[in-house]
Amino acid sequence: MIIRYLGHSAFELRLDDQRKIVFDPYEAGSYDGAVGFGPIMEKYDIAVVSHDHPDHASADVIASAENVVDKAGERDIGGVRIRSYGVFHDETSGSERGKNLVSIVEAEGLRIAHLGDLGHIVDPGDLPELEGVDVILIPVGGHFTIDAATAASIVKRFRPKIAIPMHFKTEKLGFPIAAVDDFTALMDNVEVAGGSELEISGSALSGASKVVVLDPAL
Repeated sequence: MIIRYLGHSAFELRLDDQRKIVFDPYEAGSYDGAVGFGPIMEKYDIAVVSHDHPDHASADVIASAENVVDKAGERDIGGVRIRSYGVFHDETSGSERGKNLVSIVEAEGLRIAHLGDLGHIVDPGDLPELEGVDVILIPVGGHFTIDAATAASIVKRFRPKIAIPMHFKTEKLGFPIAAVDDFTALMDNVEVAGGSELEISGSALSGASKVVVLDPAL
């Protein structure tokens, strides 16, 4: 399995059988150009969407996907198991920014969790299914989501093999959120990949839990 960071909170999973899954595909140019990443042009077998804000839900990408997962519950799509759980985009039960989905994709013997725009602390008592996932994709920029300190706390509580930060400030993103360095400064065993892709295999998952920082591809 290959995981590719497209930008913002969008990731692509490429399975060994060449099927492709996208998480939270952004609408390029949305929010008056604040989302400055390039357009997502691929077509996907599965689109997993945490909520309907334009920086997480490109109408064109979603419409072209063969399957869309945007509601809480469990689905099996050709042997890919996806479990989605309702949480919130803020600390006030959704009263400020609405609801959000945390989704866990199980494929090829691996579990990949995408936390969407999680806006509040969670612990193993709230979402025990997250504990010990292989990869967790977690927002770290604050303001609209959890901040670096909360993200660090969640990673340390759930102990994924790999944590990949997302939803942080870059030169292509005009939102008033923090850079990824605020998060990595709080974590041990940080690797900067120097690219946008990571192969999730036995060797990548061995050893101590780590943070891997990917560069946006678009």
